[in-house]
Amino acid sequence: MDKKQINVLLVDDEEVLLNAIRRRLQFRDFNVIAVDSGEKALVAARENPVDVAIVDLKMPGMNGRELMLRLKEEYPWMEIVILTGHGTFNPDEVEVAGKIYTCLAKPCEVETLQQVLIDAYKNTVMNRNRIKMREMDELLKDIETESPGAVLRKLKTIDKYRS
Repeated sequence: MDKKQINVLLVDDEEVLLNAIRRRLQFRDFNVIAVDSGEKALVAARENPVDVAIVDLKMPGMNGRELMLRLKEEYPWMEIVILTGHGTFNPDEVEVAGKIYTCLAKPCEVETLQQVLIDAYKNTVMNRNRIKMREMDELLKDIETESPGAVLRKLKTIDKYRS
């Protein structure tokens, strides 16, 4: 995987949607590992560097909630975005509270998803490098109004622990 891009693990059992999101994110210069099950997602996360995971909730076998808990157990610094077409997820539930970055409803505008991934990656960098928000804001202060690409390039230089 390219170290100059955000490495995204995309998990959804709907093949058409999985491929559509993968293509749209790759077009926007994200490295995307797309898998159709929670079990495959765990294997992919162990075999590839992942910065942010996008997880569907309702899937056969290991559902998104269970996958999210397993990913956070193995990779506590990783930010996870829930992408679901089902309104039954409660991000404030005790077991999952504080373990996801955000929850988005399907369908989601790709521009919204892109910005969420950049913001989630910022948190991943802070988590991995143990940087406080004030320090991160200071490091990024000169480029906040620039393009997403400029922000990403700066985040890549800050992220010392990238695989």
